Amino acid sequence: MPTASTADRLLDAQVAWLLTRITGAGLADVVAEDIDDLLDAGSRLSVTDLVDPAPVKELIRLVLQRVPASAAASTVVGIAADVAYDGPKTPFAVADVLNRDHVDALLSELLARPDLAAKFLDKVAESPLAASVAARFVTRIVGDVLATNRAVAEKIPGVGSLVSLGSSVARGVAGAADKQFEALLGDTAGKGATFAMRRLNKLLVETLSDPAAREAALQVFDLYADHPLTNLHEVGEREDIHRVAGLLQDIAIAGAASEPVLALADALVDGFFAVYGDHPMSTLVDDLGLTRDELVGQATALLPGLLAKAVESGEAERLIRARLAPFYASPEVAEILGS
Repeated sequence: MPTASTADRLLDAQVAWLLTRITGAGLADVVAEDIDDLLDAGSRLSVTDLVDPAPVKELIRLVLQRVPASAAASTVVGIAADVAYDGPKTPFAVADVLNRDHVDALLSELLARPDLAAKFLDKVAESPLAASVAARFVTRIVGDVLATNRAVAEKIPGVGSLVSLGSSVARGVAGAADKQFEALLGDTAGKGATFAMRRLNKLLVETLSDPAAREAALQVFDLYADHPLTNLHEVGEREDIHRVAGLLQDIAIAGAASEPVLALADALVDGFFAVYGDHPMSTLVDDLGLTRDELVGQATALLPGLLAKAVESGEAERLIRARLAPFYASPEVAEILGS
């Protein structure tokens, strides 16, 4: 029998055998066996034995630079905007997805560091425009309080005229605050606005430091936790949601490809390998909370349909044959079969 014919018959036999391995009732057993073999190998091989940090960094950098700006990402963003606009089929409340104990813990952490809020607000106060807006805000609040007091005082004989005089003076000050301070007070205007901003910041920080602030925030959560969330179609048009989603994608495109974000990704990879690099791969699987039975179950749920379609279309046989044929046509096989 000619060597070439024997090699072709061996190729046909191996292709047929492999096709039976990926189809039929025995596929579940094959998948389970393969996963057990992989887990067994993973118990002996460390993460760094299998993967080097450098190509992982390159892959993550490529993903951050290309994926956010890709056509697929734009399509997903559009789909997400439509889903968000249409809302869930079954309405749900905040309490269905956010636990009150978690809100309490988060508020406790945030309110425990008013010094951080003070530093942030002081940075904001350095903006002349922000300080000017804060000054207007303070004067308007003062004006509203005085107006309210006047309305109450006018009902008391003899007191209304006194409060009226004070309100007139307050309105004059408030009106001046709403005008260009520079035209009235020169350089003092900027200093006055900054002072108003810092005073407002101090009040905000003191409010955050008040133990009642946490209870007030929790009370707001309790008041609305059981209320169904407002659907986006009640507050805007579909085009508005798409426009906002597009802006968020633009932010992601610019930020993800920036050097600070890429450097952060590299640092995360280094940190991951510092923790898991010397451990067996099976340790990582265990820490992810995945069990052997869960892995087998998910694989047997996904693979049969995928492989069945590949076999029915002929693609599976084509791919297997394309990879095995060069081996059976090689001089080494010809020599073996001819001996």
